[in-house]
Amino acid sequence: MKKILLAIIALCALALGNTQAVSAANLNNFTVSDYRIHYVLGRDVENRSTLTTTESITAAFPSFDQNHGIERFIPKKYDGHPVNLEIQSVQNQAGQPWNYTTYDSGEYTVVRIGDANTYVHGEQSYVLTYTQHDVTKSFADTGRDEFYWDTNGTEWRVPIQNLSVDLETSVDVSGAMTSDNACYLGGFQSSANCDIEKTDSGLHVSAQNLQPGENITVAVGFQPNTFSPYKLSTFAKLLLGWFILQFALVFVAVILVG
Repeated sequence: MKKILLAIIALCALALGNTQAVSAANLNNFTVSDYRIHYVLGRDVENRSTLTTTESITAAFPSFDQNHGIERFIPKKYDGHPVNLEIQSVQNQAGQPWNYTTYDSGEYTVVRIGDANTYVHGEQSYVLTYTQHDVTKSFADTGRDEFYWDTNGTEWRVPIQNLSVDLETSVDVSGAMTSDNACYLGGFQSSANCDIEKTDSGLHVSAQNLQPGENITVAVGFQPNTFSPYKLSTFAKLLLGWFILQFALVFVAVILVG
């Protein structure tokens, strides 16, 4: 009897585990039918790079109750330093605001869009606008500056039918852009090239039928010293100094007590 009871418990646990796995998989049972990204790359008064991003995402959800919305993973660091990410707005194509929350996941800030008490069905639009700083890097070996950026990112777990990316440069930056530009399409660290097109305001690249985890990365070259390198803000310097002071005080206290 004991063996039968244990077998029943094991089967129930297996069934529950399978149900949870299927449920988690079903959350990704939708499609991003259209994904448009518009970047404006510029400089601030200290010549540090600034980036304003507007993403227009159209998602097609099933007709039954499954999803409350979408999650967008946005990098909060670049080349090991913070980018001062600020979410400006989250709304639909008609300009109506979406409910959203944010949480941290590794080196990403995740924007969770939707209402926990409401399911979405059919075609839904999401327009995110956010800003970042210090998004370029200077290379000592080439002497040039570069904007090297993952566009839609590799965190999407659903297919993307159409992806369109436009990079616009501000007037004071456009003249410093070189012809040394490239784009890469595929999964994490993919080196497969894609076509990049020069436009009047910057660059354009697009792709179709991206599988989950696939991304477009753009690499855009600029003349040396177009952008100032990242440096700690005054607040960050003060905070770092405070931590060093606290550590020193604790160290001295330990020595005195010992």
